[in-house]
Amino acid sequence: MKSKFETAEDWVKVSVDLKVYPLQAVHSSGYAFMDRAHVRLEQEKKDTVSVWLKPKEVKKDLQALALEYSDELLNYAHYFTSLKANAENMKLLLQRALFSAAPSIVKEAEEKEIENLIKELEAEEKQSSSKSKSPKAEK
Repeated sequence: MKSKFETAEDWVKVSVDLKVYPLQAVHSSGYAFMDRAHVRLEQEKKDTVSVWLKPKEVKKDLQALALEYSDELLNYAHYFTSLKANAENMKLLLQRALFSAAPSIVKEAEEKEIENLIKELEAEEKQSSSKSKSPKAEK
């Protein structure tokens, strides 16, 4: 495993594989680092992004800064993965909270759901009836 990061002048480069980390995590971790370092992103290859960091403190260790960024990157990758995995559960919890706060919303949602189901059934009936009424061949 590479333990050193590439440096140039007072910048350090962290190469990020986009097959491992989503671009959203790269952006979020860069944004979180803006108080500690100047952040510059560059596309290196098709699936690789270079994150260049320049510390705002004059005597900051570049290797330590790159490792801190790597930790933040992993943190945001985990956050977005968990967010995606739990999206449906969060949606259900929010719906229950809203419905318990205003029961009239439940009735409106049920009525809308019924209307949508009726429209879907009518559309299916039209499709099946148009298929059964195929034109007769002329003799």
